Amino acid sequence: MRNFISEFRDFIMRGNVMDLAVAFIMGAAFQTVVKSVVNDLIMPLIGIITGSISFSNIVWHVGAANIKVGSFIGTLITFLLTSFAVFLILKAIRKAQAIASKNSEEEAVPETELVVLQEIRDALAEKKD
Repeated sequence: MRNFISEFRDFIMRGNVMDLAVAFIMGAAFQTVVKSVVNDLIMPLIGIITGSISFSNIVWHVGAANIKVGSFIGTLITFLLTSFAVFLILKAIRKAQAIASKNSEEEAVPETELVVLQEIRDALAEKKD
């Protein structure tokens, strides 16, 4: 049993699991911010444009069913804004990783005497031609 607990502790303390937990918590917090932007800022503006007092209260009545169109559109806008924000964050991360890998590649190739002599040889060979 002790071995099981220590394996579980090692699994939880691994970097990937901790990063995932932090990302999940940050995502939940970010989702509430986006939801507030949509419900408190965007939806009232759409309501003014469409002439509805509250856009989220737009409901289509089809027989006995109530189809909450306004609520669905609000959720769709929330999803699109969240997806767009995640896209921008990932794009920035990829760009930063590309710059970092480019810098590490440049640092990884130190100039040795052999490399310098080969460059001089190639330059002299080009002058002769």
